Amino acid sequence: MEESNPMSPEPRKIQGSSNPAERPPEVRIDINSKDMVTDPASQDGRKTTKEVHEKRTSKGIATDKTSQDGCKTTREIYKEGSSEGMATDKTSEDGHKTTGEVHEKGSSEGMASDKAPQDDRKRTRDVHGEESSEGMATPWEDFQTLLDQKFVKLQSKVKPKAKVDEKYRLLFEAVLKGDWKTTEKKLNGDLAAMTAKVMVTESDDFTVLDVAIMAAQDELVENLVKRFPPNYKDLNGTALRYAARGGRIRIVKALGDKVDAEPIIADALEFAARFAPMQEEVIWYLARRTTSFPSHFAMLNLIMGGHSDILLYLARKHCRAAVTEIGDLAFLDFLAVMTRYFRSGARLNFWERAIYNFIPLCLVDTSRIDSKDTKMAQALNRFKKLLWNLATIPAPFIKRSGELKFKHNCSLDLAKLALTTIKDRMSTPKILKSLLNLDIVLEAASRGLYEIVDLYLTNFPELMWDIDFSKKLIKEVVKGRHVDLFRLVNAHNPIQYLDDIFSMNFDLMEAVTKWSSRCVPPDVSGAAFLMQRELQWFQVVEVSSFPSIKWLKFLEHRKSYWEVFVEQRKDLFKEAGQWMKDTSSSCSLVATLIITVAFAAAFTVPGGNSGSTGIPIFMRKSSFMVFAIADALALFSSITATLTFLIILTSRYTIEDFICSLQRKMILGLTFLFLSLAFMLVAFGSALTIVLGEQFKWIYIPITLLAAFPVVLFAILQLPLYIEMVESTYRPRLYRPMKL
Repeated sequence: MEESNPMSPEPRKIQGSSNPAERPPEVRIDINSKDMVTDPASQDGRKTTKEVHEKRTSKGIATDKTSQDGCKTTREIYKEGSSEGMATDKTSEDGHKTTGEVHEKGSSEGMASDKAPQDDRKRTRDVHGEESSEGMATPWEDFQTLLDQKFVKLQSKVKPKAKVDEKYRLLFEAVLKGDWKTTEKKLNGDLAAMTAKVMVTESDDFTVLDVAIMAAQDELVENLVKRFPPNYKDLNGTALRYAARGGRIRIVKALGDKVDAEPIIADALEFAARFAPMQEEVIWYLARRTTSFPSHFAMLNLIMGGHSDILLYLARKHCRAAVTEIGDLAFLDFLAVMTRYFRSGARLNFWERAIYNFIPLCLVDTSRIDSKDTKMAQALNRFKKLLWNLATIPAPFIKRSGELKFKHNCSLDLAKLALTTIKDRMSTPKILKSLLNLDIVLEAASRGLYEIVDLYLTNFPELMWDIDFSKKLIKEVVKGRHVDLFRLVNAHNPIQYLDDIFSMNFDLMEAVTKWSSRCVPPDVSGAAFLMQRELQWFQVVEVSSFPSIKWLKFLEHRKSYWEVFVEQRKDLFKEAGQWMKDTSSSCSLVATLIITVAFAAAFTVPGGNSGSTGIPIFMRKSSFMVFAIADALALFSSITATLTFLIILTSRYTIEDFICSLQRKMILGLTFLFLSLAFMLVAFGSALTIVLGEQFKWIYIPITLLAAFPVVLFAILQLPLYIEMVESTYRPRLYRPMKL
C-alpha cells in the first residue's frame, strides 16, 4: 500500500534537559522510516502528540505492511537514548509500544530540560490514555495468534508412542468396552488374534488378554482364559503380573489356575505387594500359592504395605528359607522404622484405646482360610468370621481396632522370630557389638518403640550394664518424652550403682529443659495437659538429681535450668492459660442457666399449692419427693460448679499452677456440672410423671429414656477429657514405677 500524502514531521518538546539555558531538542517522527530523530535546531511551536495524530489522520496516512490489520499504533516506537539526542530503534514486531516510552530513557550527554506548562502535561496524559486504549489486542488478532501457535505445533515432529494395529482395531475397542460377543466373533474369525500384538508402545506390546486385564474387564478375562488349553505353555507371567499390579482378585484367580510355575507366582506377589498394597485379598491368595519365601525386595514391600501378618505366615511356612532373609539385624532395624505397625507408635484416641485393650485377639478375623486345613478348622474359621462381622456391623471402628491390634501383635511376633533366628546364627558378643555400633536400640528408643527396646533389653540385659550406652539411652528417652520407655529403662537401669551420676544429672536437665516438636506426645491432647506433662518431666528429673539443681547457675550472667525451661515455653504457657479460661467461662455459663431453672422450679412446683395452707397439692406423692430432692441437688451442684469455675477464672495463673492446682479445680467443676445436669433431668422427669401419671401409667418409661439420652451423650463427649485430666493429675504414669 503506497503512501499518498506523507506527513511533514511536526516538532515535539522533550522534557528532562539538564541545562535549562538550552532550547529543548525536538523529536521528528517520520512514518515511512519509523524512526524518530531529534532536531535541536528546530524552534517551531511545541505541538503535542495529539496534534501529530490529528494531522496524520486528516491527511490519510497509510501504514506499513505490518500495520495493515489495523492493530498497530504509534506504540511501535522503541525507547532508546543516543549520545547526541535521542533516536529510536526499529519498531517492535508486536506493535504495542507507545510514544510515552520516549520519556523513559534520556541521552547520556544531556537533553535540555524545561518544565512544560501545566496544560501541556494534561494534554500529553490524555494522549497516552487514548493511545493505550487504541493499542489493545482485538479478538481477531488473538484468533490469528492462536492459529499461528497451532500451526507451529502442527509442524512439530512429535510422534505417538502408542499405536494400535489397524487390523485389530475393532477387536481392541470391543475388549476395552467389555463386549464379549464382538470379541468372541472376532477371535473365532481369526484364530491368530488371540496371541497377536494388538497394540504396541515404545517399550511393550500387548495382546488381547493384556488389554482386557488393564481395562479391568473381569468377566471378559475369565472367558478369554477359558479359551486357552489346560496345559498351555505359552501363557507367560506377564498377564499375571499385570493382574496383580491392578489388584483384581477375579482376574488373578482366573490366571492363577493356568499358571503353575513358582517364579511367576513369586513375581506376581512382589508386584501386588508393591503396586497394590491395599488389595489384601490378592496378596493373601498369591502368598497361599507360592512355594518359596519371597525375595528381599518383596519382603520389604510387604512390611511397608503393613502386611506383617502375611510375612509372618510365610516365615513360619518356609522356616529354612526365611532364615537368610529375616535372620539379620538390618531387617529388625528396618522393621523398627515402621513405627505405626506397633502399639507404641499408633495414635489412638480414648475410645480406640479402650476397645484395643479389651478386645480379644481370638475374635479378630484376620487369618485367611487355608485349603489345606481340615474341614473342622475351616468350619470354625468361617463361623468365627461370621460372628465377628455380625458383631461389628453396628460399630465398624471396633473391627478396625481389632484388626489393628492383630497387626501389631503380628509385627511383634515377626520381630521376636527374627531375633530368635539371629541368636541362632550369631554369637551373643557379635550381636552386642552390632547393636552398639549400629545404634539400633538407640534409634528404636528415639522413635518411642517400646516393644523393640523391651525385646532387646529382655534378650540382652547386659546392655544396660554398659555405662556409656545406658547414659545415651536414658538421655534419648528424655529427649523424646517417651513415658513408658522411661519407666522401662529405670526398671532395668543399674547405673546408679556403677558410676558417678553427677554429670549425668546435668545432661538430663539439659535434655528436659530443651523444647522441640518431639516433646509433643501422641497421648496428650490440649495445651493445658501438655504443659502439665512438661512440668511433670521436669519434676521427675529434678527429683532424681540433687535438690538445688533447679536454680543452680555458677555464673551470674547465665540462666538457671528453670529460667530456661519457662522461657522456652512462653507460648505454650499462654495457650494453656487461655484454654483454661475459655473452658471455665463456657462451663460457668451452663451452670448459671441450671441455677436459674432449678431456683425457679423450687417455687413453681408441679400441680401448684393449696390456696389455704400453701402446701403443694402433690406433697404426699413419692414422685413429688423425687422432684424436690433432685431439684435441690441440681441447685446446690450448679452453684458449687459456678463458684469453682469462678475460682479458676480469678487464679494467678503461674506456671506451677498447671502441675495440679488448676487441673484439680477443673475436675471439681466438671464433676459438679455433670451432677447438676443429671439432677435437673431427674427433676424434669419426675415433674412430668406427677402431671401425666394419673392419665398415662406408662409415661415414666419414655421419660426415663429421653432424660437419659443427654446425660449419656454428655458423658460420652466429656468422659475422655475428664478421665485424662483425672489420670494425669492424680495418677500420672510418669511417677509410677514399672514392675518387670
